Amino acid sequence: MTRNPDNDAQVEQLVSEHLYLVQHIVHELAVRYPRHVDRQELWSAGATGLVEAARRFDVGSEVPFAHYARRRIRGAILDSTRQRDWATRGVRRDQRTLTNAASSFEQRHQRVATDEELAHQLGVDHEEIARRRAAAHRGTVLHLDQPLTTGADAGTASLADTIATEDVDVSPEASLEQRELLGALRTAVRHLTDVQRDVIERYYLKGERLRDVAEEMGVTEARVSQLRAEAVRALQTYLQTAEYGTVDVDDDAPGKRQRAAFVARVTENSTWRQRLDAADQPIWQDARAVTA
Repeated sequence: MTRNPDNDAQVEQLVSEHLYLVQHIVHELAVRYPRHVDRQELWSAGATGLVEAARRFDVGSEVPFAHYARRRIRGAILDSTRQRDWATRGVRRDQRTLTNAASSFEQRHQRVATDEELAHQLGVDHEEIARRRAAAHRGTVLHLDQPLTTGADAGTASLADTIATEDVDVSPEASLEQRELLGALRTAVRHLTDVQRDVIERYYLKGERLRDVAEEMGVTEARVSQLRAEAVRALQTYLQTAEYGTVDVDDDAPGKRQRAAFVARVTENSTWRQRLDAADQPIWQDARAVTA
């Protein structure tokens, strides 16, 4: 059987000629998801699927590449949305219990319960309610662009913003937790590959378009999108490990081995104290020395 050799030029050509498929499939699938789901994230996942399809395509097959790629693109988008729930089973169970208790209270009393009332109903203290809410919130962070808060009073701050900024108007406990998250994120970013870190910096911090980044790097926009997605997945997996101590990733999830290696590399090369101190350090300073 004739296989497509590892030919970058051939892969680039297939991707360039069929990039329109990604946008078409995103439009098809977008109606399934709530409005807050970032269409750019769906496109990024689809573009990654297209690149993988181009690499794996059997040029001797009678199946047209467009038909073969559609399945890969669609599957990559669906897989990416399933993998966005960071929460462990315990966190999801606690959240369901909290939600059910709140609904039950509201039905009985025709008003929203306070945290103290929920704590009394569940037989736990107020701090436990706060802990469950915080864990549930952290478990639903989808990507670096997603706002950290929601609702009528929500601001525009995102996880990407916490790379460079820190809110000082918080309690000592919350401040320490925020510093730990910030330090862990900054440490993890420094351990990305040079090209991944460059894409993350230019897209999230400098606000450059993927198309412009791709043009300067001399690759397709789909390739840059794939690099961004790989970097974000690696960061998400590390933060999940730092928070819960485990990585709940499906065996067939894309890049599982690479993500596990990334987590191990960051963990082995940084202590808790160093990660905490990293909250006060510029994220990009001497970053290349870390991964050298």
